[in-house]
Amino acid sequence: MSFRDAGRRRIPPMAKIEGDFLESILPARAFATLTTPRRLAAYRLDDSYSAWVRGVQAHNRVTLGWVKTIEIGPKPHIHAALIAAAPLDCDHAAMLWQTMVASRHSEAAIVEPYMDGLCGLGYVLKRLGSPREEPQFSDNIRAFAPGNGKSLFRTNYAQRRRVSRIKAEMVRAAHDEQRLKRQG
Repeated sequence: MSFRDAGRRRIPPMAKIEGDFLESILPARAFATLTTPRRLAAYRLDDSYSAWVRGVQAHNRVTLGWVKTIEIGPKPHIHAALIAAAPLDCDHAAMLWQTMVASRHSEAAIVEPYMDGLCGLGYVLKRLGSPREEPQFSDNIRAFAPGNGKSLFRTNYAQRRRVSRIKAEMVRAAHDEQRLKRQG
């Protein structure tokens, strides 16, 4: 399913509300639908997704956050919104998934720039409340939201450092964007 088609599907009201809220506070940069040519167990699909995220981060040289749902039927697949301080190379991300997971399946990955207002995050969250297909959030997602990124729970040094690194990436990306606007 293409991101542009996501809004045409029925999105439950609670998923739409939550998706609109997340879209308003998170810098969503890409929408991805990732499939495999054969049936994989959810944990294998999750492992493949984690490796893919690391590859996308390395290529783009930016830390990613994400919201994803692994859907079981009709065939296991993932819908995800990728969160980052700067735009992502969507073509490379799609090619990377195909190389890693489905080299002979040309439609295995659709990764497109995220477009506000089309309810892409709502689509990812459409199974909100389902006991089998519950949405998942990266553990660093709070660092991408406005504010200081402080947690209500105890954090360790590595977690605080990760939040600081992401906040610094966000500041750099904002400065780069302003510089490009002045030059353009």
